[in-house]
Amino acid sequence: MSNNSKAYCVCFSIVAILILIIALVSSSLKKLASDEIGVKYDTINKDLGSSTEREGLHSGPPGYEFIVFPSVFRSLEFSLKCLNKDGVQIRLDVTYQYKVRAANLRTVIMNFRDFKGYKKVLTYAGEAALHESCSYFNTSQFQSQRAQFQEFVRTKITQRYDKLFADITDLQVSNIERPSQYESAIRSKERAREDIQVALNERPRLLTEAETEKREAETQAEIIKDKANSDARILQNKAKTEANGILIQYEREAESYKQILASGLNFTIEGFISYLGTRVIADAKNPVYIGLQSPAKSSYN
Repeated sequence: MSNNSKAYCVCFSIVAILILIIALVSSSLKKLASDEIGVKYDTINKDLGSSTEREGLHSGPPGYEFIVFPSVFRSLEFSLKCLNKDGVQIRLDVTYQYKVRAANLRTVIMNFRDFKGYKKVLTYAGEAALHESCSYFNTSQFQSQRAQFQEFVRTKITQRYDKLFADITDLQVSNIERPSQYESAIRSKERAREDIQVALNERPRLLTEAETEKREAETQAEIIKDKANSDARILQNKAKTEANGILIQYEREAESYKQILASGLNFTIEGFISYLGTRVIADAKNPVYIGLQSPAKSSYN
């Protein structure tokens, strides 16, 4: 073999060794982003590291990799239907943020393998906590005790997530939707309550108006009664006066007739009756029509 061939072989070997070294070094260096944490996993020896690594460049056995989890809070959103204490179906919209505890990351990986599997378990646990919380409250309490319900949900989710080595924050129950029939009944009840309150508020005014009208009617009745009594007294006095006048007139007439009869003027009964008839006709206010028999006729035989 010539010197040139030997030199070529040596150079090729050196290059191959350098490439191998570079490949081994590059496969032994892994980087974690600022929002990531992870545990080293030796893919050749199937060995999981014991410590949680944070952001930065890390070295390890050739060919290893990181099982990566987020180091910051991530959001979970739920929109589900649950049965409350009354057996009524309630629709809930709930949002909160969660994060795995870095100190327990190796245990989490041993139990759930990776972040995808871990998130699925957290989702199921959150749904179970929401269904459990829903069953403790009746239909009216979802409206009247909304803050207490939200805090109860937080407590139940925290209890379940503690067992899964996760923390939660910023839990919000953004929507509680009751059945439309129930909402319609509630609105009708509220309208009835408002109408009752309006009626109660109006009652004093209406009572005052009625009392005023009553007093006015009583006053008017007293006025009418007094006027009627006054008119009655006037008519009564007038009637008494007229009656007294008539009696006096008749008494005078009788006295006059008595004097005439006792005067000795030889009045006969027929003449006295004729005199009375003349007086009646003279005092009459309306025309008087008298029918007399025809005078006697002479007979010529």
